[in-house]
Amino acid sequence: ARGKPDSRIREKNGDFRLMQNQFVEDLLDLIRLRVKPLLHYSYPWWQPALLVTLLGVFSAAMAEQFSAPPEGRILFFVALNWLELLLMANFFDWWLRQGDRWKGEGSLLPLLAATQGIQVLEPLLSWLPDDVGVPVSLLLAAYSVVVLINALTVATGVARTHVIGGILLFTPIALALYLSMMLLANSLGWIPDPPEPVAKPGASQTAPAKPAASKNGALPL
Repeated sequence: ARGKPDSRIREKNGDFRLMQNQFVEDLLDLIRLRVKPLLHYSYPWWQPALLVTLLGVFSAAMAEQFSAPPEGRILFFVALNWLELLLMANFFDWWLRQGDRWKGEGSLLPLLAATQGIQVLEPLLSWLPDDVGVPVSLLLAAYSVVVLINALTVATGVARTHVIGGILLFTPIALALYLSMMLLANSLGWIPDPPEPVAKPGASQTAPAKPAASKNGALPL
């Protein structure tokens, strides 16, 4: 009789590890463009929350030119990441309902959070030289959009063209959010002014005066 509580504990621990492994496996599958129905993406709330928060911390660590204190920098980028995710979830929940193939079954928030898993690779790009890191960063950003389009299309059954249209409509909204947050950071003095251009050597020296011409137009000897 005493063995039953232990077996239950082992079962609960096994379920806990299974949920953890399932979330990681889903992240890897989404990166590999393998998508399941939307109702599959259901996790304990803390797992997507931990991923979104960690991505905000990574962004804060890479923002070297941000002159905010460490705790302010982390709070800023974590808030920016969460606001963008919540705005995206609400927008696509409305936009995808406009078609005839999805009526709002399931929640988009866990799926959208999982599609951001590819951004975990971004901090690794800082180890690359600029001539390699910049093109790779652009390719990673483009591929993340492909992952998002594929995930929303397959998980909800909505037409791919309809999803792409939603991406195009949401882009200026996300840009407006980003600019608003940058204006807030600038008002707090967290964005330093760009350095003044350095004057070229000899540029400040006055040019030698040209000899004045005489009345008859000839230069003096």
